[in-house]
Amino acid sequence: MKIKRHLAPVAGALLLVTGAASVALLGGGSATAAGNPSSAFGLELTIADNTAIDKLPSVVSTNGTEVTDELIDTDTLNPLLSGGVVQVKAKNGNASANVTGLGVGDGLLSQLPPDVKSQLDNVCKTIVDALGPLTDPINQQVVGPLLTQLNGVLKTISDATDGSPLNLSLLGALDLGNLTSLQLNGLCDVLAGRTKIVNAGTVIAECTGDTGKTTIADLKALGLPVNIPVTEPNAKVEIPGVVTITANEQIANADGTFTVNALHLNLLGQIDLTIASATCGEVTTDRESPSEAPSPTPVESHVPVTG
Repeated sequence: MKIKRHLAPVAGALLLVTGAASVALLGGGSATAAGNPSSAFGLELTIADNTAIDKLPSVVSTNGTEVTDELIDTDTLNPLLSGGVVQVKAKNGNASANVTGLGVGDGLLSQLPPDVKSQLDNVCKTIVDALGPLTDPINQQVVGPLLTQLNGVLKTISDATDGSPLNLSLLGALDLGNLTSLQLNGLCDVLAGRTKIVNAGTVIAECTGDTGKTTIADLKALGLPVNIPVTEPNAKVEIPGVVTITANEQIANADGTFTVNALHLNLLGQIDLTIASATCGEVTTDRESPSEAPSPTPVESHVPVTG
């Protein structure tokens, strides 16, 4: 749509005041931004190298002013996620992402046939009961035969999910003997749907310029507390074959921006989840807007009077 601008004529567009004419030349144009903007997002999920959640919610401060967004309850995004409140914010040289109350792994086995779920529940209950009097590491003489039985059920799960979007074949390849009794107990609770692979109470990524920090509180894996240091970049905690947790990932990007990923989870070797990411950049305006242009300087000239 074309916008028509109406200009009122004033003495033929030339204003004469006491024999002097004032002429103002005005430059105009909208401001444009140059540089790399700051940005932030809450969640990014890939399953078997396929994008399941593409940086939601996300904000980009293209002109340097503050922009915010939020997401309440992640249940609708993907069956693997539950709960959660996500808040993201970015402005020139500053960004943050805050995720609270997020559960990961709820829908891991939602696609299994009922008879497989029943087998899994039964063998896990037997293992959990047997683990009661044991201490670390797992007593293979007592639990060994039960682990063989559990491995059989996990291989059945592998076959049942073959060709599905989430192929759980790695469950069948787990070396359960590498798990502590508490970890095995927690894994069984996850497989039976009684707990989540990871619970994240509070996860915050923040950056200012080329520095950043991560805050993590109330983090659990397989129902067990996880104390992961965040004072140094790229701290890792692993439960063999089940989950690898990397905290406070810090990346100096090739374009000059700086990124902090508060948490990066890898589940079963094929599920990647980034929780809370902030990227800091700077933009500048390379052209002034009309409102910012300097006041015009009158140019005085004498106009001859005849008659």
